[in-house]
Amino acid sequence: MLRNRCHTVLTFLGGALVTLLLIATSSWLTSDVQDIPKTRVMDRLEVLQSWPPQSEAIQQVLPPEDALTRMSRKDVSQIYHDYVATIQVPCKRTIRMGNSGDGGWDVCVDPPYSFHAPCLVYSFGISFDFSFDDDVANKYGCEVHSYDPSMKNVGDHSRGQQIYFHKTGLNSTDTINEDGWRMRTFSSILKENNHSSETIDVLKIDIETSELWALPEMLKSGSLRHVKQLCFEMHIKRGFQPEPNKEKYIFGLSIFRNLYEFGFRIFKTHKNMYPKYTSMFGMLRTGCHEIYMIRKVESILLVK
Repeated sequence: MLRNRCHTVLTFLGGALVTLLLIATSSWLTSDVQDIPKTRVMDRLEVLQSWPPQSEAIQQVLPPEDALTRMSRKDVSQIYHDYVATIQVPCKRTIRMGNSGDGGWDVCVDPPYSFHAPCLVYSFGISFDFSFDDDVANKYGCEVHSYDPSMKNVGDHSRGQQIYFHKTGLNSTDTINEDGWRMRTFSSILKENNHSSETIDVLKIDIETSELWALPEMLKSGSLRHVKQLCFEMHIKRGFQPEPNKEKYIFGLSIFRNLYEFGFRIFKTHKNMYPKYTSMFGMLRTGCHEIYMIRKVESILLVK
């Protein structure tokens, strides 16, 4: 009889102990996710991409430049590739403008980023593919200014009622380059078109590494202050170039840091695998990312 009672008591205590352990483990796992701070230096990317809920934004803070310089090339490269792969703010509704593949771009149409006539779009890098420009003009009635200095046998002209082509390239200075192309800064281009104080609904940039020089000038001059959406290709490496060194990664991160401080947040990112390569650190990477950004509402200087 005594033996049976002891067995019953031990069984009860054992079950209670298992239950407590399960509750403690469950609580630890839950708090581990909930306690991840919103302001972070790049880590725990696998959780970062799925948290927080869609109604919230991620405050993604990069290490300061002096800290990056003390890191290894491998660590800096990982920070860069993690950063360009992370969604910072949700956009519940995006629409593809132009081709479904190369040449097309997504736009966010969540309020207050949705647009309708009168609206203004700038498109840099055409290469005879006007699908994005045509779609924006036809669907929304936007005035579109298309720029590309590399298109042969094509001069400045109007393409229908809403699209204006300019044989001019985007650059960090106003100059004529070694190819004889007319190059202008974004602020100079806006001034030429009397758009320096106009709201720009979408700014698209696809200019094959020239964004590395153009974007810093745009940030420095403040010519992005009226831009609501910015989509661009970021080329940290072209197909024929060697793997970026630490200094180039730090330079690329400085552009993203300045865009972030200017109010721009990534709502979509896409790897362009055309310049893919196997890193010296063992992983498959690409040197080109399509970056889609919206600017925080309180940061946009809207023109009435």
